[in-house]
Amino acid sequence: MNIFKRLIALFLCLIMLFSLCACDESDKAYIYFNLNEQPVSLDPQTAQNDTELLIIRNIFEGLMRKNEEGKIVCGAAETYKKSDLVYTFNLRKGAVWSNEESLTAYDFLFALQRAVDPKTKAPFAKRLINIKNADAILKGKKSVEDLGVKVIDAYTLKIELSKEDPTFLETLTTSIAMPCNEDFFKNCAGKYGLEGQSILSNGSYRLTKWGKTVFGIRLYRNKFYNGNFTAKNAAVFLSIDKERTSLQMLKENDADIAFISPLELGAAAENGLKTAHSNNICWFLTISDGFSKNIRTALINLASSQTFEKSLVNGYSPAQSIFPNVLSANAGSQGLPVYDLEASKKLFFNEIKSLKDKKFPEDVVLYYYDDGFSKTVVTDIVAHWQSQLGAYINIEAVSSPEKLTSQLKDQTYALSIFPVFASSQSSKEYLEKFGINYKGEKLSKIQKDILKSKNIVPLMTQDTIVAYNKNLTSFNFSSGNGLIDFAYVVKTE
Repeated sequence: MNIFKRLIALFLCLIMLFSLCACDESDKAYIYFNLNEQPVSLDPQTAQNDTELLIIRNIFEGLMRKNEEGKIVCGAAETYKKSDLVYTFNLRKGAVWSNEESLTAYDFLFALQRAVDPKTKAPFAKRLINIKNADAILKGKKSVEDLGVKVIDAYTLKIELSKEDPTFLETLTTSIAMPCNEDFFKNCAGKYGLEGQSILSNGSYRLTKWGKTVFGIRLYRNKFYNGNFTAKNAAVFLSIDKERTSLQMLKENDADIAFISPLELGAAAENGLKTAHSNNICWFLTISDGFSKNIRTALINLASSQTFEKSLVNGYSPAQSIFPNVLSANAGSQGLPVYDLEASKKLFFNEIKSLKDKKFPEDVVLYYYDDGFSKTVVTDIVAHWQSQLGAYINIEAVSSPEKLTSQLKDQTYALSIFPVFASSQSSKEYLEKFGINYKGEKLSKIQKDILKSKNIVPLMTQDTIVAYNKNLTSFNFSSGNGLIDFAYVVKTE
């Protein structure tokens, strides 16, 4: 009888062991992501490039978070309520940092105060501008202690706004609003976020290795995380291969996910790769006031999509407004220039006749950001100006869009073509790139005002594209800004 009982017990153990081994294979899976650039800092309050924001999204968790459908839900907060301009957040009990210390409301208070402190120089601090007194603090007129954020108890945080902000909860899902442990921050002695040992996080993953000489970052599932977004995979490895393209690495199964250019879409499909798109880039033509308004009008009207649409490839589309599609509050095509060849030629030549030398300048240069495709569009536009207006314009490529974006605020170049990125789904942040402090005005009116000067016109929108292998399921790219939450990604072997 004893032998029979032992056999039964052994059988049950084997069943349990088999069940554990047969559970979701993704539990053991490692995801390999090929990056385009290295992070400089993983300090959530000062991070700014896409790689930094991507990693921070996966190792930190804010009060709010986006779920698999891209909807804003509770993250580190278990519940919240809103009364007039006051939000009250109740933190999840038992939430801890990656060193097992308790996560408390004080960590969010310190983080938000630090974010609006002018000394921090946080690049996205203006996302918090509608918190009470944030604007005055950023301008150095009030102390960070005056910020409208109060700790009620260790697990209760109140945030008071100065005015209604429909994007506030979304802001709380972004890097700028991630928590920061004050004691840990001070102990880092100025190195917070700059190396692996100076990072304390609370998200679905934790950083375990950050190699800089030979770049590589390892994120492992955070075993201390007790929220609703436990990572489905064991680890994520992030690296940069300078010898091979991302597409090559995907084809050779040395990467599971990578960013690719629209020009690689065909090759990706041919190799059985899946793709996900986020339309978050808009390309603009800018013309300085060095040209008369009539000249600017003629050039802009003849640079419409009708001039270059035939050359566009998948991943690029004619612009319908100054906003890419990722911005849900789109102004539409209202106010965009209309292509009119005869009217534009008349306007142009009448203006040329009024000039002292009766001719268009011969030394004009159009500077453009070369992303591998844009030259095709630039060439179409310049060739059209030449054939229809006799305006001979030289073109010169630049290697970085940042070299041209100043054109939005101070007209550095006579002519330029470059992309403007929507790094979030916030219209406010996007419009700041045009030097506009958005206060809730109708976007259609703002667009009209921008276009009225005839200094700038949107040409085309562009997708950020991620290619990934078929062994990845439940892939989410709905956040809109090209950042991936790996907690939702499932890899099957």
